[in-house]
Amino acid sequence: MPTFDLSISSLRELNTALHQVEEGNNDIHFDILNPRGHHAVAVGIAAHLTVDIKGSVGYYCAGMNDGADIVIHGSAGPGVAEN
Repeated sequence: MPTFDLSISSLRELNTALHQVEEGNNDIHFDILNPRGHHAVAVGIAAHLTVDIKGSVGYYCAGMNDGADIVIHGSAGPGVAEN
């Protein structure tokens, strides 16, 4: 299970990894730690993934999502899951 700590990794690294999961890959559960209110977390996902975000996020988290299950364990700003 890939884990991204956004206090260490960049938001771009996270979103790139989420976009590069190939069909048939069994490693489809992602944990995101310390989102610290970042905007545009886990956006534009076009695969059947499970993403657990442990903390609060800002605007547009999970936007333009096509098939992923995204759970936010915290609060979210306006535009969450806007498609």
